[in-house]
Amino acid sequence: MAPITISEYQHTLTDFFDYLQQFNWAYQSDPDLNNILENDIRDYLTMLLNQRALKNDTYNKIMSHLNNYFKFLFTRELITNYPTVGLKGLPKERLTTTFQTDWLQELPELLQNEQLTFYTRAALLLLAKGFTVKEFLSPGFYQQLDLSKLTPSERQFWSEFQTYRQPFATLQASQDLFLKTRRDTDQPQLTLPGLHKYLKRDGNILKITLLPSKLHQGYLMYYIINHRELSDQELMAALRLDPASLAYYKKNLP
Repeated sequence: MAPITISEYQHTLTDFFDYLQQFNWAYQSDPDLNNILENDIRDYLTMLLNQRALKNDTYNKIMSHLNNYFKFLFTRELITNYPTVGLKGLPKERLTTTFQTDWLQELPELLQNEQLTFYTRAALLLLAKGFTVKEFLSPGFYQQLDLSKLTPSERQFWSEFQTYRQPFATLQASQDLFLKTRRDTDQPQLTLPGLHKYLKRDGNILKITLLPSKLHQGYLMYYIINHRELSDQELMAALRLDPASLAYYKKNLP
């Protein structure tokens, strides 16, 4: 076995026997391998699920370690019973991809929600127009922004956002959209970690996780759902996706 595999077995077996020594009175009174029964192992595995919240794959790996260990002992007649023979692994967990799209339908209300910071609302608006966080945090992005595509309510919010950011624009001597609130002559633009602080705070208010990458994925899926009449070439051009990426989203269409 590879060194890393040996290390994993050692960790599993050490943890298992530590558990028996602490919580299994029968093993405590007579620590003999032949005294370990199926129920003893099942108790340990149940503890892993309930107290450590292991995923199915990790649970199955640990059970495999124990099974191989006791199989080794049994086939070499070092024990008289095979306590893991009746144990079964858990089904492999299906990986499901959930896309955040509800926020796009709620965007008008979100833009009017004064509990949310202006930076969070501005980020949501730009994400809803298909821009990535890397793009709209980049210096000079404001020069390529086409405000003619905004709805009346979005244009109203944008006007309020400009009023909010004007003091920071004066402080930083910069016209970029997202600016630090403290003067920084070298890098006046708000950083991604800085934006995440606003998004995390407002995500707690909304009871959702506001991760720009996930929100952008939601935008892409929402666009594809609502433009099923477009060809793949048209979708790739509109969303700036390569064929493999478009295939991924189409595969996950609801």
